[in-house]
Amino acid sequence: MNKKGANGSGIAAGVIVLVIIVILFLYGPYLLNSLGFSPVPTATSLNHTVAVGVISVNAPAKVSPSSTFGATFLVANNLNGKAASNIYFCLDNLGLFTILSSPETSSPNPNGNAITSGRCVSIPSLATGDILSEGFTFSAPPANAYGNIQYSQNLGYYLNFSYVATASQQLEFVSQSASTNGNYPAPVTQPSDVTAGPIYFSSSSSQPVVYGQDIELGLSLNNVGSGVPIGNTQINIILNSSIINITDASALGFTVKQFSNGTAMFSKTIVIGPTGASIELPISLSTSEFSKLSGSSIPYIQANMHFSVSYSYEEEGYFPVGLYIEPYST
Repeated sequence: MNKKGANGSGIAAGVIVLVIIVILFLYGPYLLNSLGFSPVPTATSLNHTVAVGVISVNAPAKVSPSSTFGATFLVANNLNGKAASNIYFCLDNLGLFTILSSPETSSPNPNGNAITSGRCVSIPSLATGDILSEGFTFSAPPANAYGNIQYSQNLGYYLNFSYVATASQQLEFVSQSASTNGNYPAPVTQPSDVTAGPIYFSSSSSQPVVYGQDIELGLSLNNVGSGVPIGNTQINIILNSSIINITDASALGFTVKQFSNGTAMFSKTIVIGPTGASIELPISLSTSEFSKLSGSSIPYIQANMHFSVSYSYEEEGYFPVGLYIEPYST
């Protein structure tokens, strides 16, 4: 009897604990806000067109003349992207404000915008989903520096970083007989597994490729972000060279590295403009695979190409800080 009662009490306690967990899960953020706390933001708040971004700026909207104030920035790497490296977080366009102190790793930015009155902080790398807090201390100008009138300055910041975008493209080759009777699966016409970031993959091709025809795969690297690509970009294409190849790869500027497992990596340096870049890739089946489609035993052949693009990117933002007007002395 006592044992039964103890078991009943344990079950009831367990139910209560479960209810509390559910309540905290559903309403935790609201309870935190009502108590004056804010939940820590996560990198998932970055949309798919962003690689590295500033997800929060904690700075006063208005300050007193000659005062000292701080500003904290949360720099995040997208949870759905790749690792970021060679990151510079820079403040500039300070107007009458000056930086008194910043993180100890400050250094000049070797790429992108030239710093005029601000400062850059070097961040060696950020893994996917990482969030880093960067704090600065500023000095506001005295009232006589701005005529003791309404004054507000858009303090600028920008991010400069190196990133990698990846995607896969499936190609489908069908025999003449399979094309006639429709005995093949619907081809995949757009790249898949595209990672988050401002450089986005898209493609154009006539698929499926019917026996005896050639395929020209148009690969587009679209700049869908708010910033601009900078410098040179390295594109790598990995494929099974025993099945498909890029025709006249050397003439197109690619270097080729063969691996013992039958794969090959085609590499090329390109420049991505403000809107993006495009590459035309003539693809051919290997002789052995081509001969298979001439018979009736194999209706179609599918092959994958894997793309990797290493690029540098820069994006900007700003936050306004106003100055109070000192009362005139009497």
